[in-house]
Amino acid sequence: MKKFLACVFILAVFTGAVFYVGWTQFRVKPDTIGIVVSKTSGVDEKPVLNGEFAWHWQFLLPTNATLKTFHIKPYSTQKTISGTLPSGEAYASIYNAQGLFDYSITFDIQLTVSPEAVVELMELNKITDDADLAVYLEGAAGTLAQHAANYILNRAETNTAFRTESLRREEILRGIQIYKDFPELDVSVFSIQNSKLPDYNMYKRISNMQPDQLNPSYGVESQLTEQTEMPEVL
Repeated sequence: MKKFLACVFILAVFTGAVFYVGWTQFRVKPDTIGIVVSKTSGVDEKPVLNGEFAWHWQFLLPTNATLKTFHIKPYSTQKTISGTLPSGEAYASIYNAQGLFDYSITFDIQLTVSPEAVVELMELNKITDDADLAVYLEGAAGTLAQHAANYILNRAETNTAFRTESLRREEILRGIQIYKDFPELDVSVFSIQNSKLPDYNMYKRISNMQPDQLNPSYGVESQLTEQTEMPEVL
């Protein structure tokens, strides 16, 4: 009887040890997720969530598996896209109108990514750890801001009555077609904090001038020439 109880006890301890080694949910803190990566199975398709039971046999093999943890809080950042229209500096210097063809647009951006999307990013080798995820989101925000700035500048160029204040998040996201570059991201905030647009009317007038007309005194000189050449009336 004692031997039987001893065997049962040993079996229970062994079973408990096996269960504990493969039990992964307790390693995941609130606001984080875990992804099991093993030599035998690669990246596990199902993320480990805090408070949701998860057990993985891959941890039974020594040094076979690791649990990668990722923060899944919304990622907030601010991006400013600025520059000058092509030849804008030259045009502005000729007419002593520095900054007339400059632009600057600042965006407030907040991105979120689902646990399943993090798994997909790992499978695509776009990220390997939590630091990579932060870098990826920062880069994605920069790319989206650049696309949005291009969209806004195009709208301003084709419509002189355009105002950035009229744009809403949904319209910007449709305009930049976020699903093409970042289908795994959810953009919860994408707003324009402040903006300065170039004077496209003046820019078009100057860019359509002939080379000999690119002179601020061109009109005055033409009038003086005409007056000089007029014959004297007796």
